[in-house]
Amino acid sequence: MFPERFRSHHDAEQKLLSALGSRPVQADWSLLEKELKKKPSGKKRGIYFHVPHCDRICTFCNLNRKERKGADLDSYTDFLVSEIEVWGTYAYVREQPFEAVYFGGGTPTVLSVEQLARVLKALRSNIPLSADCEISLESTLHNLGPDKAAALEEAGVNRFSIGIQTFSGRGRKLLGRSHDGEGAVKELGKLRRAFQGTLGIDIIYSYPGQSIEEASCDGKMSLENDVDSVSVYSLMIQGSSSLARDINEGKLTFMRTLECERERHHTLYRLLREGGFELLELSKLVRPGRDLYRYIRILYDNGEILPVGLGAGGNIAGFGVYSMAPGQRFVSPGNTRYDFYHKILGFLQFGVYDPEIITRDLGQAAEHAVRETIEAYGAGGFLEGAPGFRPSADGVFWGNNIAVEILNAAIQNEESAKT
Repeated sequence: MFPERFRSHHDAEQKLLSALGSRPVQADWSLLEKELKKKPSGKKRGIYFHVPHCDRICTFCNLNRKERKGADLDSYTDFLVSEIEVWGTYAYVREQPFEAVYFGGGTPTVLSVEQLARVLKALRSNIPLSADCEISLESTLHNLGPDKAAALEEAGVNRFSIGIQTFSGRGRKLLGRSHDGEGAVKELGKLRRAFQGTLGIDIIYSYPGQSIEEASCDGKMSLENDVDSVSVYSLMIQGSSSLARDINEGKLTFMRTLECERERHHTLYRLLREGGFELLELSKLVRPGRDLYRYIRILYDNGEILPVGLGAGGNIAGFGVYSMAPGQRFVSPGNTRYDFYHKILGFLQFGVYDPEIITRDLGQAAEHAVRETIEAYGAGGFLEGAPGFRPSADGVFWGNNIAVEILNAAIQNEESAKT
């Protein structure tokens, strides 16, 4: 159907930026600071903490992180606390509760219980959180453990996202994971018994040499370990990762076809669906009611994200903010046109294919163009259950491509209406 596959929402976001001709432009910090002295907007909002350290680098990763060797984590904790205290001086931040807090990385759990508890204490002392605030941490198995998980739950953490990636011993070695397959199952079981909050895992499929049996095992182990949600990602070969270097230098053979990738996706997807999981997002399946996924919902609903930590990005008071170094932030004015279409992309990420919802602020002509696009994908078997379409297994697999096509139809209609 498509010559190439957009494998993540980031791919779709980049296509959206390209279609709109949008790129961030720099603004002066003082313009944002004026807005921060005002009353908050009332939008839903969350906080993103970035911890750019890992004690080992996964072979597939080229995120904003560095190996922990020699890193002074006490000093980085001090830095996070100081950032919290500065943000907490502004009325815009202080006068409305935040509903979700997300620690990403890197590996946030390279920080000790004491360091993370100190950050959370500073957060509660300086910035208001809602009574039911979702507090999430990304982690690996070897950086957490049942005692640490229980202690962090006591400190207020109520959601973990664990980077399992695969339960295959061969696959785990290839992807640079700790523990063999049996050890991963054992450690995950310990976490499930020790932690009462939401426990989600990440699974990667279509890595070099992965068999259908390995994909099937990943689905079955996800079901058997009583996790609350599973994020299912196709391996993306990132240019600066060690895996990409091995492939480029001929040390590792990776001959992936779209049909091979599709078969492994469908194996995982169908096992999880048959096991009682529901589709929440194109890349995420959940046991009903057991993962609110609040941070991502806020993000896709064009809520505000307060960024804390080196490498953290977000948007607050109508400005994009990216922290590059202590005392150095890139600030850009908001783009209302991009925000508008980004919210449509959010609907599509969550499998909402209702032309009336998607185009309610675009008018009848746009609704017709979008409806035609959606109905065409329905006729092709990618969407099911007209008029309240939901994606089929193929629709999930190609979901970001379909989202880009729907967005293009809406954008082209808007632009032609202006001429």
